[in-house]
Amino acid sequence: MFNRIELTDARIVLISFFLGLSLWLIDSSLDHFFISGSFSFYNLIMEFPLYKIYKSLLIVIFFLLFGLTLSKTGYIPVRPDHRAMRNKEKKDNMLDILAIPVIILDSEGKVSFVNSHTLQLTGYEEKHLSGDQWFEKMVPEDSRSELLGLWDSFVSDEIDHVNDLEVPVRMADGCIKTFSWNAVAFRDDKDDFQGVLISGEDVTRIKKAEKALMLDESRLEALVELNQFSGSTMNDILNFSLEKGVELTESKIGYIGFVNEDEATVNIYAWSRASMDLCRVELIRKTYHFEEMGHWGEPIRQRKPVITNDYSVDLPSKKGFPKGHVTVYNHLGIPVFNDDRIVMLAGVGNKDDDYNSSDIRQITLLMEGTWKLIERKESEERIKKYADELAKNNRELESLDRMKDEFMANITHELKTPLIPIKGYSELLFEGHLGKLDQEQKKSVGVVLHNAERLQKLIDSLLYMQSIRSGNIQYHLDSISINDLLDKVTDDLNSFSDENTPALYREYNNSLPFICGNTTYLEQVFFHIIENAFKFTPPEGSVTIFASREKWNIHIIVKDTGIGISENEMPYIFKRFYQADGSLTRRYGGNGLGLYLCKSIVEAHGGSIRAVSEEDKGTEIHVFLPIIEGDKI
Repeated sequence: MFNRIELTDARIVLISFFLGLSLWLIDSSLDHFFISGSFSFYNLIMEFPLYKIYKSLLIVIFFLLFGLTLSKTGYIPVRPDHRAMRNKEKKDNMLDILAIPVIILDSEGKVSFVNSHTLQLTGYEEKHLSGDQWFEKMVPEDSRSELLGLWDSFVSDEIDHVNDLEVPVRMADGCIKTFSWNAVAFRDDKDDFQGVLISGEDVTRIKKAEKALMLDESRLEALVELNQFSGSTMNDILNFSLEKGVELTESKIGYIGFVNEDEATVNIYAWSRASMDLCRVELIRKTYHFEEMGHWGEPIRQRKPVITNDYSVDLPSKKGFPKGHVTVYNHLGIPVFNDDRIVMLAGVGNKDDDYNSSDIRQITLLMEGTWKLIERKESEERIKKYADELAKNNRELESLDRMKDEFMANITHELKTPLIPIKGYSELLFEGHLGKLDQEQKKSVGVVLHNAERLQKLIDSLLYMQSIRSGNIQYHLDSISINDLLDKVTDDLNSFSDENTPALYREYNNSLPFICGNTTYLEQVFFHIIENAFKFTPPEGSVTIFASREKWNIHIIVKDTGIGISENEMPYIFKRFYQADGSLTRRYGGNGLGLYLCKSIVEAHGGSIRAVSEEDKGTEIHVFLPIIEGDKI
C-alpha cells in the first residue's frame, strides 16, 4: 500500500506528528467537556491539569517516534525500475484505448505492443502477431522489400519518422486492405535506437472511392473525347470506344458487335488490339447466328449485363473455343438497347480482379454513348443526303417559280390589254353615249361592266402580288378620311346589289381622325373584305361595318353572319393562293389572293389584320390602321 502512494521519510514523520497531536486534542476536549460541561480553547489550555498535559505530550512523542522508526526500518522506497514499469503500464493502457491502430516494435523489429483496435480491425489475436510473426502474416510479399528498407533506415538513423505511408495489409481472413501508417523512432537517454511507434488508419474505402471517382472522371473524359469523333469514320469511333472500354474496366481483351433487327445474328465489328495480338485462330469469323453463340451470347439471351468471374467453371451455355483462341479467365458482356431492341453487343475480359457493378456502369454508359454517336452520324448522313436532294428540288422549284412569275406577269399584261376596250365601251353603252338602252339592255350591260370591274381588280391583284414579290412596289401616301373611304367602297358595292345580297349596315361616326395611306390600295383592301362578307353570307343574313378609334389606331371591323371558317383553316386564310375549297367544283369562286394582298397592304401601312370566325355563325375581320401623327395629341 505504501509503495502505491510513494511515502517518503519526511512525510511519514510529519503524518505521525499530526496523528499524535490530533489524538491529544480529541482526548483532552472530551475530558474537559464531560468534567466542566463546557468547551473553549482557553479552558483547554489554561485550566487543564498538568498531568493531563504531560500525558498528551507523551502520546504525541510516541507517535512521532513510531513514525521515525517506521521510516527507517519498515518502509522500502520505490525503486526507479518499478516506477518505469508502472509508467509503461500507464502508457500501454492509454494507447490501448485509442480508436486507431497502434503497434510498437522493439529494436529487433518484434512486436512489443499492439492495441486492441488493431486486433479488432485485422481480425488477428495478440499471440498471432507477437514477436516477428506480424511481418509474415500482415505484410504481402510484394510490399516486404519496401518495409525492410525503411526499417534499415530507422535503425541506421537515416530517418526518424515516416508520414502517410500507404501499405497493403493482409487481414486474418486473407483479404487485403490499404492502411495509411505514420511511424516515429524512439531512443533512450544515450540516443540509442529502441524501436518504432506505428499508428495508422484503414483507408480502403477512401481509396476505393478515389478510384471510383477517377474512373468516373475517366469515363466523362472518354465521353467528351468520343463526341469529338463525330466527324470520324465509324471504324475510328468503334476502335476508340472499345479501347476505352477495356481501359476503364481494367481488362485485357474486348470486342464490339452489331445485332441485326430480329436479334438472330451478331456481326463482330471490332476486337481490341490485345485480343488480336494474342489470338492465334487461323480463320476468324465475323458473323455468328444466335443459336451457335456460346456463353458470350448470354447478354442477348438474358437481355441484361452478365458477369462471369470464373470462366473455368462448367456452364451450360459454354460451347468451347476454337483452336488458338485467347484464354478467357473472366468476362463481362453487356447489351446495348435502342428502345426495346438490342442493337449492339460489347464484351471485355481478363480483368485481374472480379468484375462488379461499377464495371457494368462504366462500359454500359460508354457503349450507349457510342451507339448514339453512330446513330447520330447515320442520321446526319441521311439528312445530308436528303438536304442535297431537297436543295436540288428547291432549285428546280425556284426555276419553276420564276417561270410561273414570268408567266403571270406576261398573262396579266396580256389580259389587261383587251380589258381596256371592253370596259371602256361597256361604260359608253351603260351611260347611253352610243344610243339609248331599255332597262333590260342596260341591266345586261351593267352585268358586263360589273364583271369587267371584277376582272380589272383581279388583274390589279396579280400585278400587285408581282410587285410585292419583286420588291418594286411604291405607295403614294395621302391623308385619308376612313369614313369617306368606307362610304365609297360600300356605295360601289351597293350599285351592284340585288335581292340576293345580304343587308349592309354602317356603324361609325364622322369624327374619326385621318390616316396616312394610299387610297387606291386601301380601297382594294376593304372592297375585297366586304365583297367576301357578301359572298359567304346568305341573302337573309347581314354585313355590318364598325369603325372606331382605339388609342393611336383606327379599328375597322367587318362582321358578317355567313358560313364562317373552320378552326383548322384559320391559320392559312392569309396565305397566298389559299382557298378552303380548292376543287374545280367548289361552290364559291376566287383565286385565293384576296386576304394575302389585304394583309400585305395593311402591314405596309404600319397596321395589322386578323380574323375571328366560327363555323355557321359568321366571321369578323379586324383591321388596325395608325392615325396621322398630328391627330395623336
